[in-house]
Amino acid sequence: MSVENNSLSSTIEKIAGNEHYLIDETGHSLILHKIGPGMKKIYLEFTANCNLKCITCMRQQWPAIPEGEMDLELFNNLLEQLRSFPALEMVHLGGFGEPLAHSRALEMIRALCTKGYRVSMNTNGTLVDSDAALSIIESGVHAVYFSIDGLDQKSFGQIRVNGDYGAVIGNMLRLRELKQKLNVNYPKIGLEFVMMKSNIDQLPLLPKLAKEVGAPTVLITNLLAYSEEMYNEVLYDKPQKDRELGAGVLAPPNWTDTLNGYRFPEPAIWPAVDNDYIFWGSLRLPRIYWGSSRRCGFVQDDAAVIRWDGAVSPCYALMYDYPYYLDNRRKEVSAYLPGNIRDDSLYNIWNSPGYIRFRYRVRSYNFPSCMDCSTAKICDYAEQNEDCWGNSPSCSDCLWSQGIIRCP
Repeated sequence: MSVENNSLSSTIEKIAGNEHYLIDETGHSLILHKIGPGMKKIYLEFTANCNLKCITCMRQQWPAIPEGEMDLELFNNLLEQLRSFPALEMVHLGGFGEPLAHSRALEMIRALCTKGYRVSMNTNGTLVDSDAALSIIESGVHAVYFSIDGLDQKSFGQIRVNGDYGAVIGNMLRLRELKQKLNVNYPKIGLEFVMMKSNIDQLPLLPKLAKEVGAPTVLITNLLAYSEEMYNEVLYDKPQKDRELGAGVLAPPNWTDTLNGYRFPEPAIWPAVDNDYIFWGSLRLPRIYWGSSRRCGFVQDDAAVIRWDGAVSPCYALMYDYPYYLDNRRKEVSAYLPGNIRDDSLYNIWNSPGYIRFRYRVRSYNFPSCMDCSTAKICDYAEQNEDCWGNSPSCSDCLWSQGIIRCP
């Protein structure tokens, strides 16, 4: 909220009332950042451990994978702290580990559901055996998204190393059968598919699989390439010519022709039968072209990410240090962690001045658009998560904000 810098004291008093604000002065105006329990969603990483070695995962590029899991003392402390956020309704279990790889995962999921939160989760599906499926259903989990980037054992095994395609499909079908047996509609089953050159031919098979397992939601996302090898797999950024100012296109040459060869059945909808209900499933491709519209789903949804070690981050993109490849260049990302719930309360971290100001910049998207800049390939700022406007961290070329990379 901005107000003219006239009669400031009386104006602030009138606006603020009993509310608390962080006040910034910018030229001839003031910005009042409201302090309070505004968080509505958290992304919770139970563990950084995983039983697979997927070639698409950042874990394969960490020099020393920080394996570990959230201890119960920290988890119970977090549950207590969440009471400070009355508007908090949604908890999504994800991050860069497999949630069910946590030694006490099912117990922790039940605790979150018992508190009344709408819990959803990502899983590679390998650990959703009969006992886990029954516990997930009885706990009241709202949705389970199965990550499945290949639709036969050969392609699945090449991407999700150590994974068994047949076992994962069996686990999805068993979850559906248990729901039908218990006459319940939750959890909803969803599919998540990372689209790249080596598996794009399998896109048309997704509606058929979704129908078989009763999944009304199919989330297709692009690949975030953590290595040069994986950069050769991306479908959104293979420029062949020197970029000119304002070009702003992230699609490879002949992309349209490539996509036309792998069209979905028309129309790409299917019935997802759920006991007495039929949900009509549908899917859509992620954004392929870099455009002027930028929106951070994490910040706009008043969300925060909490790592297994208690560190708090605003989003998936900034929760760890890692490299990735974009626009034929390597980018080194440094984690942005405003605090840790081991050392301070989540309420204080959420309302810390630096974190509040960061969210304000993201809401207004006050960052340059590095992908549209003719100097991007020679700019030192573009090699880090910084920019020439003085922002650090910077979200100037964030693929999540473009809808090129998508999460549940």
